[in-house]
Amino acid sequence: MNPTPRLAATLGKALLIAASATALGSAAARAGDGKAALVPTEPEPAYEAGRGLLTLQGPSGMFINPTSATLPKGKFTLQYCNFYPENHTEVVAHGWMASYGVTDWLEIGGLANVINVPVDRELGVGGPLVRIRLLRDREWWPQLSIGAYGKYGTIPLEQTTAFLAAYKRIPIDEKGFFKSFGVHAGVRGTWFHGGFAENDSLNVYGGGELQLPYRVYLVGEVGTKGNTPAGRDPRTPYAFGAQWRLGAVNISFAGIQNGTTDNISLYYGIGTAIPF
Repeated sequence: MNPTPRLAATLGKALLIAASATALGSAAARAGDGKAALVPTEPEPAYEAGRGLLTLQGPSGMFINPTSATLPKGKFTLQYCNFYPENHTEVVAHGWMASYGVTDWLEIGGLANVINVPVDRELGVGGPLVRIRLLRDREWWPQLSIGAYGKYGTIPLEQTTAFLAAYKRIPIDEKGFFKSFGVHAGVRGTWFHGGFAENDSLNVYGGGELQLPYRVYLVGEVGTKGNTPAGRDPRTPYAFGAQWRLGAVNISFAGIQNGTTDNISLYYGIGTAIPF
């Protein structure tokens, strides 16, 4: 029996239930504002969590996979990346992402990919992005988010993806050279369009980020083998590199094995975050 329809239905219901619960919780909080104002509370700390930058998949995160952090309320980011499979220029993949923090827990946006291949041919897809943060990274529990994005256009690349991601930050020495270490984990389900349903896949991934001075992060990740329209990926995907997350200017540089190439491929990214 093909488990794909059951997997799609299960993840779809999970996304709907989580979004409804989040919306109800927000409404309840607003309804209780009057009573809460009478009780002294400590100031809410500024929202800060391993946001990461543009990824090969599209949403912000490590280098391949999305992570759990949403944009802060009122922030807009625009990012671009390029990817050189096998470190050659015959095939170059370009990626774009634009997203906005509606609230600290809701991020919406869009993404696009264009792949330049030999004989002057281009393959292009684009679509929406949404990410909802369910929990913040506090005390012993991790930050937890759900999200979904779609890529529509050239049929071999068309796909819809839903993901669940978690993050936990472990402080080391805020005044030292090694400031913190963050742990990421997630799962994403991908459904291909255009007659490639047999390649639908479920991927589990994890990674870590070591924070250095000047908001430089050393990042590494690994995941389970996935599927592409060409068939089962022959290799385990992984990536390693650095991200410089200044806000006004953000830069990524990494080596990536996306699961389909013989050699590690080069990845570069740049972007900016603007308060609205």
